[in-house]
Amino acid sequence: MDQREIMQRALGVLTLTYDAEAGESSDYLRTALKSLQEGVFSYEVKVDGELNEAGAQALKQAMDQVLSQFGWFTAGLLYAFHGVAQAYENDCEEADVQDVLKQLALRLAD
Repeated sequence: MDQREIMQRALGVLTLTYDAEAGESSDYLRTALKSLQEGVFSYEVKVDGELNEAGAQALKQAMDQVLSQFGWFTAGLLYAFHGVAQAYENDCEEADVQDVLKQLALRLAD
């Protein structure tokens, strides 16, 4: 997956997050994060030579910890985005967050 595809996926996640109704936000957040994990946060680490069981386990634990923390960080960003977008629409009658997201997606597609 290249950098542009990752950015497009992130924009899709923001759109999914924004579309969520207040009561559904945790379900949409889970769906959005899952879509990020598929491909974007999938890693393979190539190790030259042999890696003993303890080393392999330590590497797996380190990657799991990093991805878990990054997942929570991403969840915080999505939560903040949703709040800022709602505040923007509440304060500006002509605001159209959906259109802004659509225009950004079109820019990335070029």
